[in-house]
Amino acid sequence: MFITIIRSTTLLQLKPKVGYQKYLTRLRTVSLAGVITMAASAYYCYECFWNTSLEFIHHPEAIEKHLLSIFGDIKYRPTFYIPHRLLQLAYATRWEQKIETEFERQLFKLSDGGQLALDWKNKHVVTKKPLILITHGLTGGSETNYIKHAAETLAKAGYQVVCFNQRGVANCELLTSKYHFHGCTNDLREVINYLQENKQKGQQIFGLGFSIGGSLLLKYAGEEGYKCKVNRIFSVANPYDLLDCSHNIMKFRNKIYDWSITCNFKMLLKQHQNSLADNQKTKGIQIEEALQAKNTYQFDELITRRLFDFDSPEQLYSNIGCGNYIKDVKVPVFIMHAKDDPIVPQFLVPYDQIKQNPNIIVALTNKGAHVEWFTGFKPQRWIMNPILKYFEEIQSL
Repeated sequence: MFITIIRSTTLLQLKPKVGYQKYLTRLRTVSLAGVITMAASAYYCYECFWNTSLEFIHHPEAIEKHLLSIFGDIKYRPTFYIPHRLLQLAYATRWEQKIETEFERQLFKLSDGGQLALDWKNKHVVTKKPLILITHGLTGGSETNYIKHAAETLAKAGYQVVCFNQRGVANCELLTSKYHFHGCTNDLREVINYLQENKQKGQQIFGLGFSIGGSLLLKYAGEEGYKCKVNRIFSVANPYDLLDCSHNIMKFRNKIYDWSITCNFKMLLKQHQNSLADNQKTKGIQIEEALQAKNTYQFDELITRRLFDFDSPEQLYSNIGCGNYIKDVKVPVFIMHAKDDPIVPQFLVPYDQIKQNPNIIVALTNKGAHVEWFTGFKPQRWIMNPILKYFEEIQSL
């Protein structure tokens, strides 16, 4: 029957001059391409419009398991024309409109003579709501869109918000030759102690950490145990083992992320190279060479591991993450991940450790990349929906 159809008068009239066999080959190729396109379209629709519910990982007797019901109606549907993680990254870095917001800056003096910047929203508002401490990711502070969006959303909901900027970040001058190190909680601890002493009477402190900022909060919570002065933590795209993450980001498919982070590293180094110059003799850092670094590993070899007296970048990475402190966290923690996160893929999330700590709950979306989570025809950042929902609900209990 198939041969009969192929030899029909209609198809023979369409037969090109290249010959009948070549015509059949082209027809089969077009048909195969059509089948693949339809299959890809069906899968795309399933991923973007149906497979949108949250998945949860937690201890069987998680202390806040009852809160999971509030997420029953929360779904994440990515912007249909930028569903892939690379497209979301491209939109965030190239086309997302700059969010305009004003902070009240406080230069916070540290015990060793250094300083960092605390950027406030609603600093002088009297409220019974918690004070939200926001910690940023690896390469940006309160000047980045995701931090501005978080601060603006929470401030509009009536919260006091303070953005913790690491030393030298967000155009804050370095007063010493000491740079920031995301694995060291000392500066964060000084800030939290200050907030605890100066917050409004009866006010709680909640932490909201993005990427490695979330890891820093969890590491602090694990170090402090029951003495932790942050009452609750929401962590977004949290890396646990930076050594594993570094191996993952150096893979070919993630080169664009490695390149983007390296560019930000070099930008900050160039901004503070005069303040860090003394470390060339005392620590052996190599500023000029680092400004030509092609990836994060090279940069950390030439600058970061030397500044903080590590023998190698591998040793540095092993000391940054919060993975070894998960078991010691005693405050409620909610962590949000995307399964397609290129920096913290789901196989690097320590589910077994998390399931052993009743204080921690992990929620997974199918898409979202790394702290992007764009949704809607005109892309908007979705992640504040579950964050605000969580903070609001736990206060009503």
